[in-house]
Amino acid sequence: MPDRDGNVYNRGMNDPAPSEVVHAALDSLQEVVAKSADDLRLFHDALARARVAPLPPFPRASVILTERVVGHLTAVEHDLEQILIALGIKRQA
Repeated sequence: MPDRDGNVYNRGMNDPAPSEVVHAALDSLQEVVAKSADDLRLFHDALARARVAPLPPFPRASVILTERVVGHLTAVEHDLEQILIALGIKRQA
């Protein structure tokens, strides 16, 4: 169950993990973040081009999808910040 800050912990979740598990998890995360950053940059650039072009009809369902994407990305940002905190790294502004 999430705490008041939205963090999810189970009993034992704060117990230290073996370093090889931590390194494997961080390696996987770093790879996924790098790929996602590239994908998001491409998507960002496509959106920038679309904003200067005449827009075709945009279905209401797509508006709902954009809101859902924003929500998911906000949640991911929060989770990544929690990982940095667990690593003892302060988030840079």
